[in-house]
Amino acid sequence: MTYGSEEINRQLRLGEDSRWEFKQVEFSGNRPKGPKRDDWADEIAAFANTNGGVLLCGVTDGGEVQGMSRAQMDELERLLKEVCTDSIKPSVRINVFRKEARENEPVLLVEVPKSHAQHDSPGGSFYRVGSSKRKMTSDERLRLAQSRGQSRFLWFDKQTVPETGFKTLYKELWSPLLTTEGAMDPDLALEKMGLLAPDENRVTRATVAGVLLCTESPEQFFPNARILATRYRGEDRASRQIDAQTIGGPLNVQITKAVAFVLRNMKIAARKEPARVDMPQYSDRAVFEAVVNAVAHRDYSISGSAIRLSVFENRIEILSPGALPNNLTVESMRDRQSTRNEILTSVLGRLPVGKVEGAGERQFFMERRGDGVPIIRRETRELCGILPEYKLIDGSELCLTIPAASLELTPASPVITVRHDGRPLAGADVLVLFPNKTWKHAVTDENGEAAVSLHSTHLPMTVFVSAKGFAACVERDWVPAKN
Repeated sequence: MTYGSEEINRQLRLGEDSRWEFKQVEFSGNRPKGPKRDDWADEIAAFANTNGGVLLCGVTDGGEVQGMSRAQMDELERLLKEVCTDSIKPSVRINVFRKEARENEPVLLVEVPKSHAQHDSPGGSFYRVGSSKRKMTSDERLRLAQSRGQSRFLWFDKQTVPETGFKTLYKELWSPLLTTEGAMDPDLALEKMGLLAPDENRVTRATVAGVLLCTESPEQFFPNARILATRYRGEDRASRQIDAQTIGGPLNVQITKAVAFVLRNMKIAARKEPARVDMPQYSDRAVFEAVVNAVAHRDYSISGSAIRLSVFENRIEILSPGALPNNLTVESMRDRQSTRNEILTSVLGRLPVGKVEGAGERQFFMERRGDGVPIIRRETRELCGILPEYKLIDGSELCLTIPAASLELTPASPVITVRHDGRPLAGADVLVLFPNKTWKHAVTDENGEAAVSLHSTHLPMTVFVSAKGFAACVERDWVPAKN
């Protein structure tokens, strides 16, 4: 979260508490002399073992800002990072900010997140109680290790979010999910759905899924729970950007806006035969399914990455943070289904989709049949004759590439010959159907031949032949001759 001067000054007036610790620092020149490394380690580990907190460095116990030079802040930051790595087991990751309490009164603000492990420091094992730290008993250490160990294996979207509760969730967002009976006791209904849950102190908190689905700005809690959408003029990221949008909000809103971004940035050609026929670069159904999958299955525990949606001249790339879950492989994705976010997929499966483009006849954002990948493959092949490609990058990010359909009309006139018992069949009706729902009709001449003018020469086609007494169907891929 962010810490402004007003919030820092308010805390200086109020003093230390369970979330804030003031630390006066002694320097020898630019190098910090006190507190000692072990004392820093004990304070940081205590916050990590409890619910996280903030060390405000360069401040006396009474809330007076002592002042530090930039060089002193550099050295102090270096020391604290070393302490977190070398003196605390397992190590703790901290966020360090340089702030001004008031003009020319700099402080070093160290944010210690709540950890998913139990940490030991040189003085033992500590936890935070009010404005001080206390050493844990052996029983307390065991209980903490057990609870933290269980939380590591608990699906991330089921975990509770500190300092949240029922009122954190917006009624306008959760009420469409409840039945009439559930609306009588929404707290209980939301807990049954996994959007609320008790924390280790039995206090009801919003879960990660609850925050992502039922708050107006989930990125306030998870800064990278968003989609970075970019339209490039060329075929790589060095090309000029012609449209960009940072898409936040509840996940269903993110899906809706991301699909709209692609559809407004893709090209659409048209031809008349005799009515207008649109020829889009991408299937809106494939785009919808791809965005839903990226949002529903990404790893939200990865704090440094957002979903990246890139529209190039010749393709779409959707990069979703996280490895494939539960032994799923790129090769098995079209045949198997698996999820890392059980609550998200469950709730999206009961959230009405409304009139989102690309949803087709779907009632909810997700169906539970696991048909997203097959739909993306089928729709893409039918439109452009090429399958989409999934690729796992460095084992930690899934990239889906959807090729664009060619909008260049390349007329060709293949001749279809119809014979029966080796003899030309005149007057037979020939109907050529393409996967993109276009068709051509012709009638064979006295030589049993029918010339068909084609525009989509890159697509597979199905030929139906009908004449008195029989009918035939032939499927083939048409490959135009090179001139």
